[in-house]
Amino acid sequence: MQIHKIILYNSIGETRELEFNIGKVNIITGESKSGKSALIEIVNYCLGSKTCEIPEGIIRETVYYFALTAVFEDNETIFIARENPNVKQLQSTSTVYLRRNTSDYIPGFSEIDTNIDIDALKDFLSKKIGISENVHTPDGLTRDSLKANFKHARFYSYQPQYLIANPNQLFYNQNKEFIPQTIKDTLPYFLGAVNENSLAIENQISSLRRDLNRLTRQKKENEKIKEKGISKAYSLIQEAKEIGLLSEDTSKYDENNAFEILVEISKWENTPLEAKGENSAIKALIDDRNEKKIELGKFLDNKKVVTDYLKNSFGYSKEAKEQEIRLESIFLYENGTISDNICPLCNSSLDHSIPSVDNINKSLESIQQDLMLTRQESPRVQAYIETVNKQIHEVESDLSKIEASIAALYIENEKARTLRDLNIRRGKIIGRISLFLESLSDTEENIGLDQQIKILNLKISDLEKLLDTENEKEKLLSILNKINLQMSKWVENLDVEDEDNPIRFDLNRLTIYIDSPTKPIALPQIGSGANWVAYHLLIILALHKHFVQKNRPVPRFIFIDQPTQVYYPPDKSEGVLVLKDNDDADEIAVSKMFNFIFKVAKELSPALQIIITDHAYLQNDNFKESVIEVWRDGRKLVPIDWERNIY
Repeated sequence: MQIHKIILYNSIGETRELEFNIGKVNIITGESKSGKSALIEIVNYCLGSKTCEIPEGIIRETVYYFALTAVFEDNETIFIARENPNVKQLQSTSTVYLRRNTSDYIPGFSEIDTNIDIDALKDFLSKKIGISENVHTPDGLTRDSLKANFKHARFYSYQPQYLIANPNQLFYNQNKEFIPQTIKDTLPYFLGAVNENSLAIENQISSLRRDLNRLTRQKKENEKIKEKGISKAYSLIQEAKEIGLLSEDTSKYDENNAFEILVEISKWENTPLEAKGENSAIKALIDDRNEKKIELGKFLDNKKVVTDYLKNSFGYSKEAKEQEIRLESIFLYENGTISDNICPLCNSSLDHSIPSVDNINKSLESIQQDLMLTRQESPRVQAYIETVNKQIHEVESDLSKIEASIAALYIENEKARTLRDLNIRRGKIIGRISLFLESLSDTEENIGLDQQIKILNLKISDLEKLLDTENEKEKLLSILNKINLQMSKWVENLDVEDEDNPIRFDLNRLTIYIDSPTKPIALPQIGSGANWVAYHLLIILALHKHFVQKNRPVPRFIFIDQPTQVYYPPDKSEGVLVLKDNDDADEIAVSKMFNFIFKVAKELSPALQIIITDHAYLQNDNFKESVIEVWRDGRKLVPIDWERNIY
C-alpha cells in the first residue's frame, strides 16, 4: 500500500491535490507554517485514526473533507475521504467514505457521502494488505490477548518532526498509554516470527483447555462427594427416621448398608391426604349458621314486642281497677240531689264546680268495659308468647348443632394440614436422598475420568509442540539479529559517532543500543541530535527492508518530517543548502543522510515509497529529481484564496 494522492476539499467544492510518485522518494520542501507537518496527520486521519491530530489553524478552518488515494500491490486504487470534525464542531468523526477501483478518478464534492465507519475501514485495510488472522496471548495471561491489525502496522510508517530526533522513543505514538506494550506484542507478527497458523492452533488449545478444566473440576467434586458421602448418608438416614420414613428401631447401619437404606427410602411412596370439599362444607355450615342467627333475631324481636305489650296492658288494668274502686264510692249519694257546687260528702259549698255524678258514672262504665277487653285478650297473648319461645328454642338448638359441626370440621382440617405438611417434608427428604444417590452414581460412572483427562493433556501437548513458542522466540531473535546486522552495515553511510561499534535494537525496551567495547550504551545516553536522527532512520529503514523482502503485511510507505532540523534550523539561511568543495560538516552530514535514503529507496524500489517534508533544498540531482512541490513565496498546502471560506 502506497499513497498516490492527498486531496483537500473546501466547503464550495474546490480541491487541492498533492500527487506522489509510487515506489520512489518524494520530497516537499518549503517554509515553516506552510502545512508540511500536517501531512502525516492527514494521512493517519484518513486511514482510520480514532482521533484527529491535524493541527488547528487555517487547515482545520478551511478544509471540509480530507481525502487520499492509495495503491495496493494488486494495482487496485482506493479513494478514502473523511469529514473535517471542525465542520460539525466535533473532536473527531467515526465515519468515512470509501470507494474502490477508482484508478485516477477523483470523486466530486457532491459524490462524497459516508458509507462505512472507521472500524470497518480498519478491517478492510487489514485484509487488503494481507494481515492474516492472528492473536497474541501473553505468557501467564497477565493481560488481554491482542490481535494485530492495520492500526498497529502504521507505527512503522510515520516519523513526525517531534519523533525523528527523539532519543526516548523510536516509533509513532510510542509515548501514548499501552502503545509500547502493543508494539512489543504485535511487532513479532509483522516481522514474520509468528506461525501464521498459530491462531487456529491457539483456539484449538483454548477449547481443549476449557474441556480439561471442566473434567478436572468434575473429578474434584466427585472426590469431595465421595469423601463426605458416608457422613452425609448418616445425616439423611437420621432425618428420614424423624419424619417416619424409617422406624425408630432402625439403629444398626454402617458404611456398607447405609447407602442401601437410602436406596430403599428413595423408593418410598405415599398417597397424600386429599380433603376434597372440606372448605365448601364449612362454608355451607357458616352460611346456614348466619341464616339461623338472622331467624333467631326475628323471633327474639317478636317476643320482646309482645312482652312489652303484655306488660303495658297489665299496668293499665291495675290502674283502671283502682279507679273503679274509687268511683264506686259515689253510690253513697243520691243521684241528682246534690248541686254541682255542693260537696256530696260534706254538703259544703265549693269554689269550683265538680263533674256531675252522671259524668262520673259514665267514666266508671267506660273503665269497666276496658277492663273487660283486657281480660279477654290476655290468654291469646300468653299463647303467642309460648309459640315464640318454642321457635326460639328450636333455632337455638339448630345453631348449637351447626357450631358443633363447624368445630368438628376445623379439627379434621387441622389434622389434614398436619398430614400434608408431613408429606411435604417427606417429599423433600426423598428428593435430597435421590439427588445424593445420583451424585454417588455419577462418581461410580466416572471411572474413566482420569483417562479422559490424560487424553486431553496429550492433545494439548501435541498442539503446543506445533505452536512451538520456543521456536518462535528463536526465530524472532534471528530476525532481530539480521536487522541489527543490517543497521551496523548501513551506519557508515551516516554521520554518527562510534560507527565501528555494533548496533542492536532491543524489542523489550524499544530502544537502540550501541555495544561499545566497555558497555552497551542506550540511545538516550548517546547524545547529539544528529545521532538520534541517524538511528531513527536506521531502524525504520532496516525494518522496512525486512518487511519488503519477507513480504510482510505492512504499508509500503514512510513519512519523514524535518530530518534536517538538527542541522538546519529555519533561521540558519534562506532555506537552500548548496554543497561546495569547502562545505561545512553539517552540510556534509545532511548530504550523506539524503544519499543514504536515496540508496535504500532505490534498492527496494518500487516496493517502498518514502515521503520527506523539510525546509532544506539540496543542490544535487537526486534531491532535485525527488522534489514534487516547493512551498515558498506564498505557495502552501492550503491555497491562500481558501481563507475567504473560513467556517
